[in-house]
Amino acid sequence: MFGKVLTELGNQSEERIRSAARQVPLKFLRDMVYQFNEVIKERKGERIQELAESIAGDGISPEELREFLANRNA
Repeated sequence: MFGKVLTELGNQSEERIRSAARQVPLKFLRDMVYQFNEVIKERKGERIQELAESIAGDGISPEELREFLANRNA
């Protein structure tokens, strides 16, 4: 239920999201931001897995990626 509400909120414009956030007491808003950040940290692995599968699907090995990144940042 709340997932649908959050998804709908995420589909709104930046202005509408900020307007809604201004109506939430600061105490609750800070807690919500903290909880969202925690979920983002937890789900980071999901995105990394997606990227790894995509890169592997393109025929790029982990070693090639490391070498590319090392050379790019050098």
